[in-house]
Amino acid sequence: MSRTTLSVLAAAALLGACDARTNPEQADNAAAAPVSAEGKAEEGKISLKTPGVDLTISLPKGVADEARAERDSKLLYPGASLLGMAVVAGPGSDKTGDSEVEIRFSTADAMDTVAAWYRDPARADGFDLERAAKEGDGWVVTGVQKRDEHRFKLRLGPRPGGGTDGRLTVRHRD
Repeated sequence: MSRTTLSVLAAAALLGACDARTNPEQADNAAAAPVSAEGKAEEGKISLKTPGVDLTISLPKGVADEARAERDSKLLYPGASLLGMAVVAGPGSDKTGDSEVEIRFSTADAMDTVAAWYRDPARADGFDLERAAKEGDGWVVTGVQKRDEHRFKLRLGPRPGGGTDGRLTVRHRD
């Protein structure tokens, strides 16, 4: 993800968090719930859910249309359009807890081409691939990032009108 895109997304999340109020009942319920962002990234939105904070920001159309994965990205398919993001963190996630991020993306490239990029041995410097298999009309790819040993799961599916939709979920567990 480009630094500019990341900065815009981070600034949007921080700006939205300024108005967030801590609700003790939400915090208690969040403590008991498992941490999962999988399937929660919505197109054109960034969501943040932590104990006491449940926030969703709609991205301005210009930002949503221009966000692209960089060519040197280790986990995001190069040139893919970034469509949305969901961040979910559990209690203590600032020091020892679980957190998960799902990034939703799309590309005009065929699904088998995208899956082949992830299976290519040239990706071995960025992650260890555990599994890459067809599942229904899509692909599921799992592995571990080498740099920080975070586990990831990628779901690829056909995009309506052609191309590929992807949902990349990265889990951080201390």
